[in-house]
Amino acid sequence: MELTAFGQTDVGQVRPHNEDSILLEPSLQLYAVADGMGGHKGGECASRICLDTLRDYLQMAARGHAPLVGEADTAHSEAANLLGSAVRFANRAVFEAAFSKPEWRGMGTTIVALTVADNRVAIAHVGDSRAYLLRQGVFRQLTEDHSWIEEQVRAGLMSRDEALFAKGRNVLTRAIGQEETVQVDLDELELQTGDTLLLCSDGLFGMVADEEIAALIGVARNPEEACRELVACANGRGGRDNISVILLTAGEGKGLLAGMRRLFTKG
Repeated sequence: MELTAFGQTDVGQVRPHNEDSILLEPSLQLYAVADGMGGHKGGECASRICLDTLRDYLQMAARGHAPLVGEADTAHSEAANLLGSAVRFANRAVFEAAFSKPEWRGMGTTIVALTVADNRVAIAHVGDSRAYLLRQGVFRQLTEDHSWIEEQVRAGLMSRDEALFAKGRNVLTRAIGQEETVQVDLDELELQTGDTLLLCSDGLFGMVADEEIAALIGVARNPEEACRELVACANGRGGRDNISVILLTAGEGKGLLAGMRRLFTKG
């Protein structure tokens, strides 16, 4: 199945530096977004080290030279476990780098990454950067945020509406580089013709509601136009954080508009 992909990262309207990084590596069918933290030098370096290490590990794995990091999850495929291993390897790289320079102490990053093989998508994530799927007019979040706010919602201590305006939205319960080891969430799905996958940092979904994100993707002619419209919308709402998006469409690229036509005509 043919994939069309495009990615964009933008500093936003408030922050002086961009601490996000994105990775599009078609030769590996690897795509990832990382949202760094720890100040300009720390956050920017953490996100870049994370994604560079992720790519390097999977390149080594393609040559048969990458040992598995951590325990395999028998509930998931070899490809998903390999991606999880790559994220754990990247965590170790960021954790060790944080001790190499005083200005990097305490730096970390989120990550959401996916690989595609034989029309099967493997997703790995740590933190609150997200993966979404638009399929046949239905737009849904594939990942669960590792954040204090999300924990409150899951525990029934806060409603979803209350969470939108609650303090502590940026408090993560899990991130890359904070500990020597990290728990990585894995997910998998079968890719279907017309599917659109979105990877993004909180600079997008923190400013633009899911329904609006889906609508903007739906009327776009291709992933590049959709990415630019999403970034422009987040900036138009104030752009309080760095904004990073990657969009992938499966098949002939007709799924963007067709999927939203079905959404608007349902019921």
